[in-house]
Amino acid sequence: MSPSGLLSGTLPAAEQTLPIRFWALLCDLRARFLAKGRVGTRYRFISRNGRILLATDAALEELAGQIVEARLQIWHRAILPGDKPEPYGFLLCLRSKLVCLPPPLYRADLVAAPNGSCALAIDLGGRLWLEFNRMQEATAASGFA
Repeated sequence: MSPSGLLSGTLPAAEQTLPIRFWALLCDLRARFLAKGRVGTRYRFISRNGRILLATDAALEELAGQIVEARLQIWHRAILPGDKPEPYGFLLCLRSKLVCLPPPLYRADLVAAPNGSCALAIDLGGRLWLEFNRMQEATAASGFA
């Protein structure tokens, strides 16, 4: 099972260039991710299609509208005990509690279909994508200048 069909966009998101790191202004993701639990001070969520694992340092309601450092990498998973881990999906790590944050380069939005010129789009299942657009493009598309 390959995760290759879950990504699109112009960012270098091919499997050979992962992991990638960027800063983004995050939208509210609560509708697309299910809570998997809390480990210490960290939270884990899974997308509705089960192929995107989200690890955060805060609850999703706290992250909405916040600048986060995002890291995207391949998620390897072994289905049965003793199996060799194989690429299954993507792990998206979001860190918000950083001492010094640079200005966000991207803006995250939930969309029905990815824009062909978006920087990165991740299929979350249920016909919704998490799309990252450069801040200038995102503000122009939304009517804010």
